[in-house]
Amino acid sequence: MSGYTVIDVETTGLSPERHDRVVEVGVVYVSDRGEIQDSWSTLVDPGRDVGPTRIHGITATEVVGAPTFAQLAPYLLRAVAGRTVVAHNAPFDLRFLTHEMQRAGLSLTQLPLGGLCTMQWSGAFLQAPSRRLVDCCAASGIELTDAHSAEADALATAGLLGHYLRSSGHRPPWSDTIATTRAYPWPPFPGAYPEMQMVRRSPRPKAPQGEWLESIVSRMPRAAEPGTDSYLAILELALLDGFLAEHEKDALVDAAVASGLGRGQVLGIHREYLAAMASVALDDHVVTADERAEMERVATMLVLTTSDVSAALIAAADDARSARARTESMSTAGIGLVPGDRVVFTGDTETDRDVWYARCRRSGLEPGASRRRRGSSWLPTPTRSAARPRRHAAMGSRSSPRPRSTVSSAVWRTAPRD
Repeated sequence: MSGYTVIDVETTGLSPERHDRVVEVGVVYVSDRGEIQDSWSTLVDPGRDVGPTRIHGITATEVVGAPTFAQLAPYLLRAVAGRTVVAHNAPFDLRFLTHEMQRAGLSLTQLPLGGLCTMQWSGAFLQAPSRRLVDCCAASGIELTDAHSAEADALATAGLLGHYLRSSGHRPPWSDTIATTRAYPWPPFPGAYPEMQMVRRSPRPKAPQGEWLESIVSRMPRAAEPGTDSYLAILELALLDGFLAEHEKDALVDAAVASGLGRGQVLGIHREYLAAMASVALDDHVVTADERAEMERVATMLVLTTSDVSAALIAAADDARSARARTESMSTAGIGLVPGDRVVFTGDTETDRDVWYARCRRSGLEPGASRRRRGSSWLPTPTRSAARPRRHAAMGSRSSPRPRSTVSSAVWRTAPRD
């Protein structure tokens, strides 16, 4: 049976290579047209402590009597055989799926497992402030009521997949992924299927939102490489409690290796994170001693220095001044935009399109689709042409260009080269 199988896992930690285990599985069956056909979920007995209850909300008491992954394995094999596995940050879920199946005695070939990642494709179909599932859902009008629940996250991811399929006219641009994933030789399960009683999690009060973290994440432009976004998503989970334990540092190393990132790229991602922290700290135009101390503490965890903190704050202050001057610059250029106007970019981009969208939103403008409507302005995207210096200034670019990087948030401060 063709179609898609959306899978989400909640886990005891961040690295299956370091013996973290699955504690909950959510599975949703989606047709090739994007319709949700069926779903199921269950808690999983990890055979160890359940890990960060503060994140996934699962307690040790709840997994007593839950099936083990070995008991679930034949049902998961039946769910994925001949279908395309889908997840939001698929590399993370697929790494855990691989290790758990191998631990259950199943032989997998052609590793790493392939799948479709809704996080990776979000930039093609959404204008979301970040790659996070909650932001992608908000941008596409999908309700996500219980984040970090496997069932809720899987259903939300299935909703995103349906949105992508409809947006592509049911001719998705991932035909190669469909071909390879549906031809994958999943091993047959020997013997009879074991009897199994699925165990649902207990209702839980809504967890308090980490506004500081949420603001940081939403300020970070999408990375050019899928592996960078995958690593960053894991970094966000690791920092949810504002502390990076030694085992979490080891898990981040594993995630970087799995994503194909070198040390320089990882440090670039960490500087992006620090730059976003600086931007949030300067929202009220004042950086308090506590905010500075928090930035320095995070910098130390990310193998950065106090000099990196100072540089991030200086750059954020410069960008804030540019943002305040942007309305005047636009007026001088004869554009006359006001908050709420829609701006559509056309032409080639030297700086990533998502970066220009982020600049618009910070100015109270709305990046829009390419159809004319009242209150819209068409801005050719800055290129290297020397004929458009005023347009460059209008969008807050700097006059002194910096080297372009594919993994650093310095990209959004890079001036077009005139």
